[in-house]
Amino acid sequence: MVAALLIYGAWQLIRALLAGRRVRAATPAPPTAQKAIDVREEDEDEDTGFDYAPTPAPLPPAVEAGGGAVTGKPVPDAVDHGPALFALELETQRLRRELGALKAALGVQQEEIGALHAQIAGLEQRAQVEPPPVVAPEPAQSASPEYSEALVLARRGMSVDDIAARCGITRSEAELVVSLAAGGQAGGL
Repeated sequence: MVAALLIYGAWQLIRALLAGRRVRAATPAPPTAQKAIDVREEDEDEDTGFDYAPTPAPLPPAVEAGGGAVTGKPVPDAVDHGPALFALELETQRLRRELGALKAALGVQQEEIGALHAQIAGLEQRAQVEPPPVVAPEPAQSASPEYSEALVLARRGMSVDDIAARCGITRSEAELVVSLAAGGQAGGL
């Protein structure tokens, strides 16, 4: 098994060396311009679906002709820009993936906004057709204004001790307010 692994490793090393020679022999680069080389063409059948490294994009015609695209200055040798161009290609691919994700998120948000607009339109139509519900006003309370807060708290179901502590009244007054609130609810008030 070890021998088979060593043979396989040697075979891959030989293939890599031969592939490098074929690429260098097939694409002579002029000394003043850098040309894009697509190395993946040879191993395309084996590496389908894997994107190990970006393929450099072709340079603009002005750069290939020997002049800078913007400044008109000659471009230095390709050796100086190899790692920088590779880093730029990696950044470009990352930005393209991020842009694709942002476009997808924007599409989802636009669908949600469309659904919300449809809901609002439906609610507006329903509001025009149906009159708003009439809320009956609360009957006038017969308690004094100083006990009105205690009466509201009692109707909400607060305990006697809590009402007494919160409103600053005695426990017996809080019990009276609770009994009034219970009588008012039972009597239909």
